[in-house]
Amino acid sequence: MRDQLKRLEELQRYDAQIQELTNALQSIPAKLQATQNDLNRVEGMLTTERTQLAESQRYYSEQKNLLEADETHATSAKHKLSQAKNSKEYVAATREIDQTRESVQTREAEMTKLVEAVKAKEKLLAERDADVQGLRDSIAKDGEAARSRMAELEGKIAAIRVDRDKIAAGVRPDVLKRYGAIRMRRGLAVVSVRNGTCTGCNMNLPPQLYNMLQRGTSLETCPYCHRIVYWDELMKDPKAEGAAEKQPDSAR
Repeated sequence: MRDQLKRLEELQRYDAQIQELTNALQSIPAKLQATQNDLNRVEGMLTTERTQLAESQRYYSEQKNLLEADETHATSAKHKLSQAKNSKEYVAATREIDQTRESVQTREAEMTKLVEAVKAKEKLLAERDADVQGLRDSIAKDGEAARSRMAELEGKIAAIRVDRDKIAAGVRPDVLKRYGAIRMRRGLAVVSVRNGTCTGCNMNLPPQLYNMLQRGTSLETCPYCHRIVYWDELMKDPKAEGAAEKQPDSAR
């Protein structure tokens, strides 16, 4: 059983590495998507501002046409004034000229403000277009780097999985199935027991179970966290310990 436990420990190390690399691999598309979402949001804002600019330009064009109509009206009113045959016609023509002049002045003032607003908006959009293009270029560059990093991570995962499968081949099918089920639920499936305490949940094991672990003849689980447990001293290499004990004090 010691051999099976050692293989499970090694298998768990490989699985932890694979999980860590897989998490790193999966985080890359999420980061890229977050950046792309930012770009989409900014582009949407730009589209809205362009629509507003187009509306302002259309309104300016309408006001320009109305101004031309007012000026034509003013010319006509002046002609009427010059052709007035009596005081009534003179007063009417004068009133019409005043009204038209007021309309022209109001419209010209409004158009001046519109021109300033349109120019400011065009300048702002030009600056933001440059910023957005910079963001697009950055996203494209990040995408290339991300694809390279993902390929690297996938290669590492594949290489580790080959070694992992070699170790798994030496584990009994029933033990492997048990390990997989626990790992799915608990993450960490195999833990040591030190001084009678499970290192997975820090609970003291029943004395009878602890004695069974010290014998190392069966595969046991912690009654509290349900992980596979083993006595930590069982996994130490007896040959290495024996060699260390035989060394003279001066060599230690």
